[in-house]
Amino acid sequence: MKVSLIFPKPPEKGFFSVKDAEQYVKEKIDFYGFPPMGILYLATYLSENNFDVSIYDQFARGASINDTLKRIKHEDPDILGFSTITTSGTGITSAEIAKRVKEEINPNVKILFGNYHATFNDTRILNKYPFIDACIRGEGENTLLEIAEKTEKGHGFEDIRGVSYRNNGRIIRNEDRPLIENIDTLPFPNRKLLGNVEYKSEVEGLDISLGNFATASSSRGCAFQCTFCSSAMFWGRWRPRSPKNIVEELSLLENQGYQNLYWVDDNFTISKKRLMELSYLIRKEKIDLKWMAEGRVTQSSRELLTAMKHMGCKIISYGVESGSQRVLDWYNKRITLNQVYDAIKNSKKVGIDIILANFIVGAPIETREEIIDTFNLSLKLDIDFPQFHILGIIPGNWIWDQMVDAKRINPDECWEVGTAILNIPLSELMARIKETHRKFMQRPRYISHQIYKILKSRYRQKAVWYNIKNIQRWDIWNRWKPFWG
Repeated sequence: MKVSLIFPKPPEKGFFSVKDAEQYVKEKIDFYGFPPMGILYLATYLSENNFDVSIYDQFARGASINDTLKRIKHEDPDILGFSTITTSGTGITSAEIAKRVKEEINPNVKILFGNYHATFNDTRILNKYPFIDACIRGEGENTLLEIAEKTEKGHGFEDIRGVSYRNNGRIIRNEDRPLIENIDTLPFPNRKLLGNVEYKSEVEGLDISLGNFATASSSRGCAFQCTFCSSAMFWGRWRPRSPKNIVEELSLLENQGYQNLYWVDDNFTISKKRLMELSYLIRKEKIDLKWMAEGRVTQSSRELLTAMKHMGCKIISYGVESGSQRVLDWYNKRITLNQVYDAIKNSKKVGIDIILANFIVGAPIETREEIIDTFNLSLKLDIDFPQFHILGIIPGNWIWDQMVDAKRINPDECWEVGTAILNIPLSELMARIKETHRKFMQRPRYISHQIYKILKSRYRQKAVWYNIKNIQRWDIWNRWKPFWG
């Protein structure tokens, strides 16, 4: 039996339900062409259980819907699964492909939706799209395997935990599936299943892959419950892999020729004890991988950051979010602005090569003055680059539930793509983001510091040389013109 899994790209139009937002969102999505870990784990798990499985990363390949349909026709799967994400609108692309598959290729193929979008919109999806057979909610390895096993025997979705499906016109939501208690038991992702796609890591247009690039996950879930995030609701509690298990995968990656890595964990630095042990084992095994991770400002002691640097950390990205303590508290971030300054200071002190800070603007409660405070904070912090995001309100985060209850959004109008509730015009918000980027990068002190850091850091020198060497495929003007006007 054949299982084909698709990682779709965003639709050409019609996503994000805020006027004039499409171009902004498309510019941001360009930066997320990473190897898709979720679908890779699913495919590997099926393969290890003797199923014929394939992955087609439509997003990374830049493939059209027609190209994708040709691939599906060639594969001729019995089960066709789509990994769907609300914020990028990939459920819309997936539905269009699924409809044509049923009409033009095989009406009997079982079509499944999974990932965040399917988890929090399962009933809406099945109501709107009769050609979609089922949605997998939450963690999918065991659920998808059971579906494949029962499909092979000619059975339906009855009694498969974690599945929502249609039965004689009625939508049935089976009970939730328990979490995988020990994720060390999962096989290492077989990255060969991704095919000949060349993935890369970028920071605002600069290619920092510096060789073969991969993603990896050292844990699932998050110990915190920020109101703008869906991770805790999707993955459940934080479940880490053991340092020994992680090092085994890193050794495998290094032997396979990978040189750079991005940890996709929602928060890589949750456990100091685990990272200290991991750092020791990586140095003991003499693993030489360069990597980037997302950290939390409350978990950024010099001791911890030094251990991370010794184990290969070159880039750390902090979720700062806002320059207003009131907004931070509303987000349930459980951090203070003083802790933000301390984290940046410690990261610089121990010699992390590139320090990034992520900011969110456009909260429903946020005033113009608080938005300006956030932009001003980005200019005060001693970071290498700020990354701004407009708050997306989507099913699965606490803000969505609050705004629906307050009747400030109509869920029937925006469940497929998310929305925003802005207290200033979007055009003004976008203009302020671009102006802040310009101010940030045109400061003489910033420019001189960047030159100094390049002279001091071999990693930065390699990054500069790598981009110069590949200048023919680096669209410098289109990438950077928003920052320079």
